[in-house]
Amino acid sequence: MAGKIVEAEYLESIINAMGDMVRVVSREGHVTFTNNAFTRKLVDGRESIGERCFDLYGHPAECEDCLAREVLATGRTRQTTRRVNNRIYSVTVSPLTTRSGEHFAVVEVFRDMTLDYNIKQNLMAQNAKMQKDLQLARGLQQALVKNVLPTIPGYRLHAGFFPCEAVGGDIFDCIRIGDKCVMYVTDVSGHGVMPAMLATFFSWAVRSACQSGLCHPSAILNYVQKEFLDMNLSDTIYITSFMVVLDTVTGSFEYSNAGLSVVPIVYNGRVRELYMSAPPLSRWFNDPDFRDAEGALHTGDRLLIYSDGIHGIHSDEGVKDRLYDLFSADDFDCEKFVGNVHGELHVRPVDDLTMFICQRTG
Repeated sequence: MAGKIVEAEYLESIINAMGDMVRVVSREGHVTFTNNAFTRKLVDGRESIGERCFDLYGHPAECEDCLAREVLATGRTRQTTRRVNNRIYSVTVSPLTTRSGEHFAVVEVFRDMTLDYNIKQNLMAQNAKMQKDLQLARGLQQALVKNVLPTIPGYRLHAGFFPCEAVGGDIFDCIRIGDKCVMYVTDVSGHGVMPAMLATFFSWAVRSACQSGLCHPSAILNYVQKEFLDMNLSDTIYITSFMVVLDTVTGSFEYSNAGLSVVPIVYNGRVRELYMSAPPLSRWFNDPDFRDAEGALHTGDRLLIYSDGIHGIHSDEGVKDRLYDLFSADDFDCEKFVGNVHGELHVRPVDDLTMFICQRTG
């Protein structure tokens, strides 16, 4: 008998040393034991032995979702969340069992989760706001690239825009100024709202350069580079772009590259790559070496500028060969080509994909 008393006192001292709040509730729903943490934190030092278990929650009767009743019936430990005195607690309810296997009471362990709960609620609220902002940004970005392609007699222009997230860092545009047509595809580093905003900045800066009378691709890129430096952004942020200025009367064009890693192509009976190495728009170089090269589109020729959203385009020759085969098809159709590339080569996107096609038809 003395050994049992010592054992009981020993166990009680262990439970009272716990930081978690503990109480025992009988089968009839009465509180039969509470540890010091429970008495101090949950009932403000008041004696609660003998109270009904639901009194703690301010309920007039047994809770409809009473876990104690369920645990006594099943013998399985359950967990729930309860609010007490404007604080949130995680409550673990476990059965107390006699040697014969009868469940005669439950032990409830309360752990204060208020801080974690508030953080979670704040994160959920911030996430909901962010999703709303992303949808707004997506709508604005879609509006920016919608119907941007002018109608030019003797040419067909077509584009495909496939961001891998709600918004993307890719953008394309086509600006007609008299007999000149400025066309480009641009890719901003990263994904999400910030790259989308920088893509919008790039579009504004190019149009501003064109309105200033600049008509050579390298001059336009130099103008945008100066505007970019004025923003004092992080060194980790950069913009790549490939720009073409087409003379719509003669079909001749100038092109310049600003670090776009995929090589635009022209088809005129065979595929020809418009390779040009150049640095991106960034803070890495105060005076980057943007330069111009020349080409021409004759009747039936077509030009493709695209971003690096095609998985494996840098490392898998089969992917590049398939892209070139689709672009060289005898029955080439702009919409069909964009659909095939998106369906075959952008299946599991890890990056945005933008394609811009200029085809001389007559």
